[in-house]
Amino acid sequence: MRSPEDGTMSVSPILSTTRIALFSLLACMFVLAASISIQWFIYDGWLHRGGPLRIVGTSFATILTFVFSFRWQVLIRERRREMLRRFQTIARMNDRIRNALQTIECTTYLAAPQATEPVKQAVETIDSVLREVLADVAVSSKAESV
Repeated sequence: MRSPEDGTMSVSPILSTTRIALFSLLACMFVLAASISIQWFIYDGWLHRGGPLRIVGTSFATILTFVFSFRWQVLIRERRREMLRRFQTIARMNDRIRNALQTIECTTYLAAPQATEPVKQAVETIDSVLREVLADVAVSSKAESV
């Protein structure tokens, strides 16, 4: 999205499938380590009951964590892609509308110089509305990327 101040594009990061998988793997490994550590602490440390750790429930929690976090990150990526497409559409519309308004303003000046002022005011009003829309889009883009 173009920023109103400098005209540059600022795009929120869109994660690749590999990064999403790595993030999900990290999350599920954290769940696995935390679950086993808690089991060991409770059974061996507090209850003084040694023996095998209950690994089935821990494995199930680990798999669910991976699936959930992977799916969650994929949905976030798709939402960001859709938002980027909408912002690009708004930017294209903005450029086309401004070009058309410049044509109207110049044609009016050539055809009837006395009618230029009302047309110029209307063009400035439309331009200010477009700038407000772009400012709102830029603010929502920054909020979404945080």
